Amino acid sequence: MNILRDGIDKKGNYDLLWKYVKNQKLRTVIDIGAWWGPWTLWWQTHVKKIEIFEPNTSILPMLEHNVKEFKNCTVHKTALGNTSGSVSMKYETHSGTNHISSFDGDIKLKTLDSYSFTEIDIIKIDVEGFEIPVLEGAEETILSQKPWIQIESNSSGNRYKRHKIEINNFLKNIGMTLIDKKWPDQVWIFK
Repeated sequence: MNILRDGIDKKGNYDLLWKYVKNQKLRTVIDIGAWWGPWTLWWQTHVKKIEIFEPNTSILPMLEHNVKEFKNCTVHKTALGNTSGSVSMKYETHSGTNHISSFDGDIKLKTLDSYSFTEIDIIKIDVEGFEIPVLEGAEETILSQKPWIQIESNSSGNRYKRHKIEINNFLKNIGMTLIDKKWPDQVWIFK
């Protein structure tokens, strides 16, 4: 993604969060489902620290290469969910995405809460349908830190028998408010 200015790329896509936080002093942001790092590469110049989560072993070398020069970036080669264990991932050619395919494998699975991060201002979640387990495993962190959340919400949760409305219900139930959306992303805050 080539960011031109104020979070706008060449296709006119806008990072929904930037317009809300561009004048704030941002401490820690968490990029869950980082892929090769386009979101991180944009945000790393605007924040003190980025904690990056990407479990896909086929994309990790590119991600690590892309962020290796940035001392404020830490890559965690871990999948996040609502429990600890291990998972496998699968690539789908029709969607061009990788997603968790089974709960056995050689990729570590942890909860975000198990990291005990503090000073979190933003959490970005793009996990190809696994959003609800990620949110469940991050609930304590979200409630204690009250970050902005940018989350992908589309039909990819169907592969886990989850409907995208569950994301809205979860975030509303913990006291968050939807303030912006541009398919497939949504921005949530505590008011």
